[in-house]
Amino acid sequence: MGEFTNLGEIVKTVGLKGEVKLLPASGFWSDALKDGGIYLVSSDMIRRLVKVEKFRKKGGAYVIKLDSLESIEDAELVVGKRLELSMDEVDLEPRELGLSGKLTGMKVFLKDGELLGGVVELLESGRQDRLIVKGKRSFMIPYVPSIVIEVDYDNGRIEIDPPEGLLELEW
Repeated sequence: MGEFTNLGEIVKTVGLKGEVKLLPASGFWSDALKDGGIYLVSSDMIRRLVKVEKFRKKGGAYVIKLDSLESIEDAELVVGKRLELSMDEVDLEPRELGLSGKLTGMKVFLKDGELLGGVVELLESGRQDRLIVKGKRSFMIPYVPSIVIEVDYDNGRIEIDPPEGLLELEW
């Protein structure tokens, strides 16, 4: 199996009929729940294919019903596990993914052409999103126009011009 994207963690049961509350991961997009290729992942990284029968947004979380959960007892067994989307098994174009899905995996280059690393995650917040870039070191790069000069989706390339000292920060 290839690449997986974390959709979020199941944090508690909801009701008596097997529904659970999913706390979405950064970059979560709800359309991923419709397309299949969803895996329930245990803490020891064992993946089991599941089907999302229905879901609804509730506050900042989602209430979901998985096909294998019929009771509160079934639901209790998956609390603490996470859901992942197999990028190999879905039929989503990059433009249909949330911003995190579009940027994850892209290579980040400095203005002078030096490769900094690859985007592993986009931390989204109300004020300022940040790219998590891993190369020889890990970097947190603010996703703002003054730093991110160009995003080339076709070539999987992001060019940045960080202010002095940003790349020296430990993360």
